[in-house]
Amino acid sequence: MPTTAEAFPPDALSAAALPFLKWAGGKRWLAPSLAPLVAARLTRTYIEPFGGGAALLLHLAPVRAVLGDVNGELIETFETVRTTPEAVVRAVWRFSNTSECFYRVREVAPRTAVGRAARFIYLNRTAWGGIYRLNGEGAFNVPFGSTGRGICRKHLILNAADALAGTRFVVGDFSKTIDVAGLGDVVYADPPYVGRGPSREGSFARYHFPPFTWPDQERLAQCVHAAVDRGATVFVTARGDVGVEELYPGWEATRLIRQQRVSRRLDRRQPYTETLLSSG
Repeated sequence: MPTTAEAFPPDALSAAALPFLKWAGGKRWLAPSLAPLVAARLTRTYIEPFGGGAALLLHLAPVRAVLGDVNGELIETFETVRTTPEAVVRAVWRFSNTSECFYRVREVAPRTAVGRAARFIYLNRTAWGGIYRLNGEGAFNVPFGSTGRGICRKHLILNAADALAGTRFVVGDFSKTIDVAGLGDVVYADPPYVGRGPSREGSFARYHFPPFTWPDQERLAQCVHAAVDRGATVFVTARGDVGVEELYPGWEATRLIRQQRVSRRLDRRQPYTETLLSSG
């Protein structure tokens, strides 16, 4: 039976590197509590196949890591931040947090890696809810957020660059990173929260086109079980109400109570359950 844990601090701060991206479903809140569990089992390479905000990787700053994602823009941004953090900061600071600048930047296609990373960070920090969402044509279509928040904090970028020093980056399906996991490796999979059936209410599945679906959840479980058979330790997070636990029979399951944060109306930000699954 799953256990319920409210001991995981909701937004614990630490001296470790913090995410420079605002990511729907991000795990900044969980990283300080999950990091010791990962570190205790990690003797070789830390592997994260769903990049997102990379909160846990940044917190751990492992000597060897693999960060993958189907979103090539996201992975290129991390790689560019690692190699040229100062240039990225300067490029982002040229933009303003206004609707005019936002829609102008949203339509451009920079020619350099620094320009593309700056655009990605800027849109992430100024789009509504920090959501990365694509339309059916694969184009970013989130509207301006009008948040007034700071666009880019230099110390977050510089700290992230240091934490990513030992990271290899992979663009592609999660199987490309998980299939190399073996003895001494730890995999942390935090896929989009999608369940069975046509309804995806409350989930974030449109980070890429085509979107992540339930058959992908099943395929992920197959990849993960194979990695465990090769000697890897695996952690998976999922919404607690979409049936993902059934894909991992016999695994330790800890239920975590969270507050929904992506909604225009505060009264619709209802508590929900996430599940942390561990292979052992």
